[in-house]
Amino acid sequence: MMNNFKNADLLEIVEELASYMGTIDSEEALSEAFDNMLEECAPTFDFDDSVMLSEAFNDWADGLCRDGHIHAEQYNKYCYVGKDS
Repeated sequence: MMNNFKNADLLEIVEELASYMGTIDSEEALSEAFDNMLEECAPTFDFDDSVMLSEAFNDWADGLCRDGHIHAEQYNKYCYVGKDS
C-alpha cells in the first residue's frame, strides 16, 4: 500500500483503493472480468472482430461505471488489453 498520496495521480489512488476493497484495480483485471463475462454470456463471441470487441468492451465498462463498480477515472483511462490464451 502507498505510504502517502503526495505524488500519486488520481488513477493510482483509485487503483489503490480498489485493491484495498477487493474490486477491479487494473486494466488487466477489467479486461479479464470482461473476458469472463463474455465466456459466460456470449460463448460464441468472435474475439477476432476488433471493432465489435472494442464496442462491447466500451459499452460494458460504461455500465460498470454508471453502476459504481469502477471509477470514472478507470473508465476514461482503461482499454481492453486482450484475451489471455
